[in-house]
Amino acid sequence: MIVLILYDVVRAVLKPVFKFLYKIEIIGLDKVPQNEHIIFASNHKSLLDPVFIGIYMPRKVHYMAKKELFKNKFFGYILKNLGVFPVDRSKADISTIKTALRILKDGKAIGIFPEGTRTKGEGLGKAKAGTAMLAIKGKCKVVPVSIVSKYKIFRKTIIKINDPLDFEDYYDNKLTSSDYEILSQKVLDIIAQDIDNFS
Repeated sequence: MIVLILYDVVRAVLKPVFKFLYKIEIIGLDKVPQNEHIIFASNHKSLLDPVFIGIYMPRKVHYMAKKELFKNKFFGYILKNLGVFPVDRSKADISTIKTALRILKDGKAIGIFPEGTRTKGEGLGKAKAGTAMLAIKGKCKVVPVSIVSKYKIFRKTIIKINDPLDFEDYYDNKLTSSDYEILSQKVLDIIAQDIDNFS
């Protein structure tokens, strides 16, 4: 209960602030499934991206973050209470995948970046395998979220929520890392199209 209250308080405080500073426009809120486990997948150009998703999605969104951020006990405590969990980016962290799948199994929402990390410069990077892998192993839909922004104050930011993608046809298939990357790229292609349309 305390965790949920903290999350709601932070979101309630930051929502009007960011709406004023970044002229936020939300499109497609009605497309977010409310009573099932889902993955929000978005492009990633700025540290503001997980903040935008966390504040403006009508669900609590759990994010993974590099384990170094949890070294400070107080900051780590705050992150955990906001639904953030650690990942070791230097190796394949099986425990992180298990944590993410457990969150999905509990009917919750996870936020992920198909590119795997922030992308510098123009355009988007290539999709990694993780988005589709979690969706298929977690048996859940992926909601592509397009963030169209210059990340400058008083410049308009558009957050477009697209129709959920269902990978149910692949649940019982034996897939390779390459297969997962191709499916994840389909999510990223939808986001790229929005960015082209709104830019």
